Amino acid sequence: MTDFKLFYKKYVPQVDHFLETNLAEKVEDKKISQIMSYSVMAGGKRLRPLLFLSVLKTFQIPIDQHMLQTASGIELIHTYSLIHDDLPAMDNDDYRRGKLTSHKKWGEAEAILAGDALLPMGIQWIAEGSEKIDLVKVISEAVGPNGMVGGQYLDIDSTNNASRSQDDDFINRMEWLKTGCLIQASLRMGGIQAKISSDDMQHLMGFSRAFGRAYQIYDDLVDVVQTSQEAGKATHKDQAEGKNNTLTLLGLNQSRQELKTLIERANREADFLPDPLLKGFLTLYQKVL
Repeated sequence: MTDFKLFYKKYVPQVDHFLETNLAEKVEDKKISQIMSYSVMAGGKRLRPLLFLSVLKTFQIPIDQHMLQTASGIELIHTYSLIHDDLPAMDNDDYRRGKLTSHKKWGEAEAILAGDALLPMGIQWIAEGSEKIDLVKVISEAVGPNGMVGGQYLDIDSTNNASRSQDDDFINRMEWLKTGCLIQASLRMGGIQAKISSDDMQHLMGFSRAFGRAYQIYDDLVDVVQTSQEAGKATHKDQAEGKNNTLTLLGLNQSRQELKTLIERANREADFLPDPLLKGFLTLYQKVL
């Protein structure tokens, strides 16, 4: 049985080292490298690369430099989405992880280009690290128009639209596409890399659906229960800006209950896997319960 705290303590520094070293070495222009690295190395939980690595660990697949490269490629893609999400045309945030957002630090054009550079580099790292075309296909679908970008569009399109605030199907779909797709892709990529059985993949995907849906509810709750200092970014913004999400649909108490229900569902799916390591990720949600 793998201890989650030891796993986290071991692999976060390894992912950080790979990211820092390779962004410095692989990007020829040092200024754009610096701008890209600013957001990538600003901190964060490294949740998505760790989910990928945790599946490998669960099924006893060795984690070598190639697997760290694949995991780090996922983080580059996630960071691209954060840089673009913070832009004035999107959520217009000044702080991320307690630091100035990329466009506030470097300029709007520079931030856009940094995001534009991180996305293809992330796909390149995944392709080179795993040499499995299926992994590239999974991550590309997860972040495209039928995934993360599509969800972000729905978020923008529904802002200040009161008719969407009580549309259960719409909000679930929007939040799944915005957040759940990339989380599920990280886990699915681990399953593909580990060549797990169809039964194991079914339970892994069951875990990913519950965990990924729960993560956006958790993030929505952070906006109302934590201070800006605790969250590392502006909070109490969603309601003021007319955002539609699970909180506008269910309210605070019911949103917490829905989060608990999803945690229980994820725990049940993880019980079928050969190692309970994935259950450790669920402790993240205790901060808002």
